[in-house]
Amino acid sequence: MNKLNLSAQTIKLLIIKFTGNFGSGMLSFAIGLYILHRTGSALGMGVSLITGPIVSLILTPFVGFIVDNFNHRRVMIAAQITTSLGLLLFGFSFRLWPTQYYPELIVLIIILQITDNFLSTTLTASIIQLFDTNELQKVNSLNQSISSLASFLAPIVGAFVYTLVSIDIFAFIEIGFELIALFTITLLHFSTVVESKNSPVEAEDSNETVWQNFRTGLHYLRSQRLMTILLVSAAAINFFFSALNVGQPYLLVTTLKLSNTQYGVTDSALAVGMFAGGIILSFLKLKHHPVTISYISLAVLSGILILAGIPEILGLPSLLNTVYFIGLNILNGVTLVFINTPMNTFMQQLIPQKMQGRIFSLEGTISMLLMPVGTIVFGFLFDHVTALSIFAITGLLLLLFTTATITVIHMQKLLDAPKDIVNPIH
Repeated sequence: MNKLNLSAQTIKLLIIKFTGNFGSGMLSFAIGLYILHRTGSALGMGVSLITGPIVSLILTPFVGFIVDNFNHRRVMIAAQITTSLGLLLFGFSFRLWPTQYYPELIVLIIILQITDNFLSTTLTASIIQLFDTNELQKVNSLNQSISSLASFLAPIVGAFVYTLVSIDIFAFIEIGFELIALFTITLLHFSTVVESKNSPVEAEDSNETVWQNFRTGLHYLRSQRLMTILLVSAAAINFFFSALNVGQPYLLVTTLKLSNTQYGVTDSALAVGMFAGGIILSFLKLKHHPVTISYISLAVLSGILILAGIPEILGLPSLLNTVYFIGLNILNGVTLVFINTPMNTFMQQLIPQKMQGRIFSLEGTISMLLMPVGTIVFGFLFDHVTALSIFAITGLLLLLFTTATITVIHMQKLLDAPKDIVNPIH
């Protein structure tokens, strides 16, 4: 801890991120497993998975409006209290009417998605109020590391606990994690951020409706070409990354015949890479513009996509394939951190404080919607085309997209515009 030189504020934020992600990760794992075991239906599982993105889409303008117009601490506290009450309600409802488990779980998923949207968007938009500009890269990097650690541990611990307790007890356990996060939120110190004089956002009418507020956000995006490009890029990354999410399990288990244990080890390597990437980035001082770093890393990701398909034609033994994909997934995890963290840090510095709720809510919704679209597209392709062909073409398309985007950014000198210049990240 001392070597990282963590402030009390940073430790509080990391506690919130870990308890929130770990607790919800365990619960999500348990809900998915429970629905699958009880219904034995892929459709039943599919409905539970698509509920989240639909709720997020509907909520987008409302989340942005609330986050940009209300006290952030109060929004987060309200979200945590609502989450805890929802979990409590589910726990008692399940005990009273166990046969109605499916609608009860769907209602719980909706409540959790609503509160998570408000909490995650508010927390992202609050970073600039919680830390100095020169701390953002370090904080965002450590945030990524702690989130990856929670995501790695949640299904492991969740699988163990699932064998010991019922789903209602899981909900009560999750309340404990939510209350820890709630208490820590009350300890955060928020400071007021003065808007840049270069900000194109004029003083907003306090009587704006939700839709007027949302349109103001869209108008801001249209006036900020670089920000629009970054938003499109973030969505594209999620779509292209679906090729790995869908294709790698199919390739490793079906084609290369890795055992469940071998596949599990390769899959966990991604979280290890992201954890390591966050730690590494927290120590680095970037010598180039954050956007440039992100797009260079995106080009590396395109290479990883191409490399993912090569073992299909090499005929290597399963042990070597396991080692190959452990190394590839660790590199993949590190690369994802170097794509997302500099870009997110730059956006937090550039977007006016009173506009961050709308922009980050919109970004999260678009990205979330494109993930299932990518899953469907690549799921169909992997059933009909060889993995090597899909990975190679997807990697080349991503490289073409990356090259074209960074060329447009530099040709139009978007990184040199006064409104897009941020202080050097240390």
